Amino acid sequence: MTSLDISWHAVHRMMDETRRRASFSAVWSLRLALFSGALAITGIVLHRFMGLSTPVLLNVLKVAFACGGLALLLALVALIQIWFTGRAGAGAALGGLLASLALFAWPAYYLPVVRDLPAINDVTTDLHAPPPMSALARLRGPGANPADYPGEHFAEMQAVAYPDLQPFLLARPVDEAFEIAAETVRRLKYEVVSETPPGGSFEEPGYIEAVDRTLIMGFLDDVVIRVTGDSETSQIDVRSASRYGQHDLGQNASRIRTFFAELRTVLDSSVPAAANPRNARSKGKAATPQKRGGRGRGDRRN
Repeated sequence: MTSLDISWHAVHRMMDETRRRASFSAVWSLRLALFSGALAITGIVLHRFMGLSTPVLLNVLKVAFACGGLALLLALVALIQIWFTGRAGAGAALGGLLASLALFAWPAYYLPVVRDLPAINDVTTDLHAPPPMSALARLRGPGANPADYPGEHFAEMQAVAYPDLQPFLLARPVDEAFEIAAETVRRLKYEVVSETPPGGSFEEPGYIEAVDRTLIMGFLDDVVIRVTGDSETSQIDVRSASRYGQHDLGQNASRIRTFFAELRTVLDSSVPAAANPRNARSKGKAATPQKRGGRGRGDRRN
């Protein structure tokens, strides 16, 4: 065997070893994709159950999606490399591709909601005089949304997107209406921060300030319930506002609808047949939210 044959044999052996060795891009695409998913899940669990702050969670998710994007890029590079060179690692590259796509499928699921619903994070049944935050305002630290209602621009967008959200009127004394609202809050398991019954002269509204959390992510949303009225009729207004984030994905509107639905249940179970809301309506006194017409759009949020 000549020296040239030996050289070619060595070259072929090196090429075979290179082909058998998994692509660097393929291996690291899978590692980064799995790390990104584990990081996102860990952050959500710690936020939901262990008290991790929302700003920290948002930073964790940014890192997770950045790593997921890099994993996706490496997977594509690895697949192209494997296609042209025949190197090993197709399984790792495909795993990295699928795992990173699964990570991005989660926010992509909400793209239609982001497209169809307005980018607001504060919803109220009284667009002219929203219930103010008092005790809740002290819980909004650095990085949180302001406690004051954002203003006319939000009101205009809400009026178009959620025309069904109106004050809840009922033919009950204001003190009874307040107790019904408080019972509704307890049933929905909101965390009550402050509870102030209406004033004795009916001139001072009653307020309930509470905190609710989204089901999966555990984002904190602040709820203010205001009860006004006199010895015969009452009005209940609700304001639901996300403590963090610019787009609530319709969660605050959904919460107000859920609150009023539960309030109807409490009302139906707490009044005799003669005072049932349906009878009250037949007598000309409303027992459901006022409506100017139209139907609200569907809404979702984790």
